[in-house]
Amino acid sequence: MNLRMLLARAWRFDSPRVLSAQMELLDRNLPYAFVISAVAALLTGLICSRALHLPGAWNWAMATCGMSLLCLSVRQALPRPTDRGKVLIYAHMVRLLAGLSGVCWGAFGVLLLDQPNPMSIAIVLCVTAGINSGGLAVFAPSWPVAVTYWVTNIVPVMAVLLRSRDELSVMMGLAVMLYLIAMTVFSYFASRGALRAIELGFENEGLVLRLRDQTQRALDARQVAEQALAEAEDANRAKTVFLASASHDLRQPLHAMGLFLNALARAELNGRQHQLLEQAQASAQATGEMLNTLMDFSKVDAGVVKPQMQPFALQPMLRKLEREMAPLAEEKGLAFRMRDTSVILHADPALVEMILRNLVLNAIRYTEHGAVLMACRRRGARALVEVWDTGIGIPGDHHAEIFREFHQLGNPERDRRKGLGLGLAIVEGLARAMSVDVSLKSVPGRGSVFRLALPVSQSPWHEADVLQHDEPDLSGLRVLLIDDDETVRAAMCDLLAGWGCWCEAVASDDEALRVLNRFDPDVVLADYRLRSHRTGLQAVEAVRKRLGHDVPAAIITGDTAVERLREAHDSGLPLLHKPVPADRLQSTLFSLWREAVNRQPLSASAAG
Repeated sequence: MNLRMLLARAWRFDSPRVLSAQMELLDRNLPYAFVISAVAALLTGLICSRALHLPGAWNWAMATCGMSLLCLSVRQALPRPTDRGKVLIYAHMVRLLAGLSGVCWGAFGVLLLDQPNPMSIAIVLCVTAGINSGGLAVFAPSWPVAVTYWVTNIVPVMAVLLRSRDELSVMMGLAVMLYLIAMTVFSYFASRGALRAIELGFENEGLVLRLRDQTQRALDARQVAEQALAEAEDANRAKTVFLASASHDLRQPLHAMGLFLNALARAELNGRQHQLLEQAQASAQATGEMLNTLMDFSKVDAGVVKPQMQPFALQPMLRKLEREMAPLAEEKGLAFRMRDTSVILHADPALVEMILRNLVLNAIRYTEHGAVLMACRRRGARALVEVWDTGIGIPGDHHAEIFREFHQLGNPERDRRKGLGLGLAIVEGLARAMSVDVSLKSVPGRGSVFRLALPVSQSPWHEADVLQHDEPDLSGLRVLLIDDDETVRAAMCDLLAGWGCWCEAVASDDEALRVLNRFDPDVVLADYRLRSHRTGLQAVEAVRKRLGHDVPAAIITGDTAVERLREAHDSGLPLLHKPVPADRLQSTLFSLWREAVNRQPLSASAAG
């Protein structure tokens, strides 16, 4: 830095923002500096007049004290240094006040310096050095103010000493010059240090502001995310409620239609009528399968699927699935193959069958040419049950997504012949319930293989002979039916009458209690959702309480709501889902009747 730039820096102030910070630092000590200057002037004047008998010392002291108090008063009237619009005025006034204070202390050396007396020179130099050292601490934040103070303070003393013909005085004058240079350098670096501290403070302030801004943005983003999550949860709940309501409302007439169709099948029909009946039953079955898929998913979603782990042979299950699925594959021109296996698994056979059925149906839906294969390979203590296809394949980045509900590949038109997109979600949920793994390997355009890893049974197991039963005989069974849908009651009564049952159908639990005065049921069938916010569980409880014993009962429901499924499942009563197949209803009633008959001897023994 050249001398010209240095002199310019010594005179020119910094930018308003920096200057405001510099003046704010300087202003903190300025009142104390003026007060201390006044007190120091009085003490110096007292010492010089009393001890050294220097002429004019007391007059100088009083004048300097008055100037310090005047500077203090002027400082009080100045605008605040934090006002950037007026900070330059403040800085110029402070420099003027510093100059006046410096002139007063410089006059001390000019007026009181007794050159022939070495003691006077020493006192003047000591006072000058002390006052200027204090000025370094006060005026260091602003170099222009500090330079003004030292020039007006030191230069007069230096000039007097250098003009002296006394060698000692000249040497002292040179020493004062060096002191002035040193203080100028020290004050420059002190002001630079203060400037760096101020700039660092600005940077920290900027960082704090940015951090605060980023924190606020993060909070805003979090709030938006939480709001979006809440909206998504509300949408999911709304979806669940809609599906439950829609499923229930659809199942009611479909259930009644199935019962009427089964009753109609027992009538004498001609060939054309049989053909129409079969077509109607096929349509009802297809619709029922779609709703049953929703019900299966709701069961998994509700967490009411409790696996019953037991050893079983896989081969009969594969044969059963082959008989069911081969015709579906043949309709599409696909070959359906199954490899025999002798493996004995330890799992829930009903859940395994449901998983494999969904995997095979999925393979058939998405395969247009080639074949579908079911096979099993043993790998140590586990067996890999596999479903292969030569279908469209699944890209790697979609492997996780296809197990989400309602997610389908290659079905942008939402063709319902390709299902609802719930099959693999059900597979994943059922596998999770059994604590087993389902894996996928696929090559787009060449096909896929799904592998279900199941534990192999370590216990000895012997396949029992499969008993062939005739159709259950329900003749004479007394059934109390509680359902608020008149059409369902009519269809159920007609079907039960065809089986030889005596059926009393009512719409509410209050009507059921009145019927009990003349009717003693063997079995109670209750719809889960009744009028007046009553449930079939409450109706069964009321009937049992009136009868005084736990009459066998079953719940029929079209609900898919998670809470209702859990409540119905926790009741311990058999749960039938609308539309109920006739053979399932028949076998359930027979089981409940047999349960009631088996209880009678025990009750009689207890009474005796």
